[in-house]
Amino acid sequence: MAKKKESTITVRRVKTKEDRKRPSVYLRLKTAEAFKGHALFEPDPEVKDNVGYFEYYDHYDKQANQYVPCAGDSCPFCHANDNPSTRALTVWFMPDNEAKEQLKVFTANYSTIEALADEAVDEGGLIGRKLRIKRLSDTGDYRVKTLSEKGLTKAELKKQLKLVEEMDLAGMVDRQLQIQMERLKAVAALDDDEDDDEDEDDDEEDEPKAKKKGKAITEDEDDDEDEDEDEDEDDEDEDEDDESDDEDDEDEDEDDEEADDDDADDADDEPAEISGTYEVVKLNEAEETVDVKNDDGKVKMWFGEGVEWDADELKKGVSVNVEAIQDDEGDWIITAVKVKKTRGRPKGKTTKGKTKK
Repeated sequence: MAKKKESTITVRRVKTKEDRKRPSVYLRLKTAEAFKGHALFEPDPEVKDNVGYFEYYDHYDKQANQYVPCAGDSCPFCHANDNPSTRALTVWFMPDNEAKEQLKVFTANYSTIEALADEAVDEGGLIGRKLRIKRLSDTGDYRVKTLSEKGLTKAELKKQLKLVEEMDLAGMVDRQLQIQMERLKAVAALDDDEDDDEDEDDDEEDEPKAKKKGKAITEDEDDDEDEDEDEDEDDEDEDEDDESDDEDDEDEDEDDEEADDDDADDADDEPAEISGTYEVVKLNEAEETVDVKNDDGKVKMWFGEGVEWDADELKKGVSVNVEAIQDDEGDWIITAVKVKKTRGRPKGKTTKGKTKK
């Protein structure tokens, strides 16, 4: 049995000049534009079998610059005390257009609905009559005028109304409502995610940070540091004795700790620090690290939080004065760096470093 070829999605192309027109059932006017057509409706929501007319409420979403049909009891705009406006879909027959362009839907706002209603009273009804609608301004002002030209015959009117039934104006508005409600849900979900992210950021900012690496200081660690400072100030002699005892203990365990000496220090000891002149071997701007060397060998260092450094100056072979501290993972974090500049060296842009990742 032959394997069925899977269908693929392809781009919709414009194949003819006619395709460029992108015909639409909706009729829109710019300021000073007008159209003429036979009304296939009566501007009255109480008229039965009025298939060419659908009057409803909608809201204007300022944020999205879109009109959203009112969802009644489920309408988020009504719940926010936003009063809806009146709007109506009206269908027009334009016999002078091409066959596919003869039925057009024009959306009438409240003032235009009122103008159509007044015209219907004066003319004894509008259905089948030919009218002229002109847009007067960008604010949605329209002029409505009934023309003296002959209206549609009963047979022609019946034929067109049958086609209007297939258009389903109520279905058009319902589909628009569904699309807008899905959009509003998506927007609300995005807003919730942003609020959650902001809350998490606020929580992180509320937690105290370690100066060098950004690690949060726990209450126990903070208390220990305070106690150590008090002991240093009040009992210097006792500290010296304790340090001597610690040195004796470290001598006893020296053989066991030599292998791990570069990776971690004792939990109660202060972090190791270095300060000296180094030669730049390699700078990695993306990782914000720099490889340096001196007589003791080569070492990789991370720029600490808030440390300012110049990517243009930290070239290979340049001498720098570096102060660094070793973190819990055994990595060296630069707390200060200064290039030993030579005459004529250009100044580059200063970059503010980030915490080691």
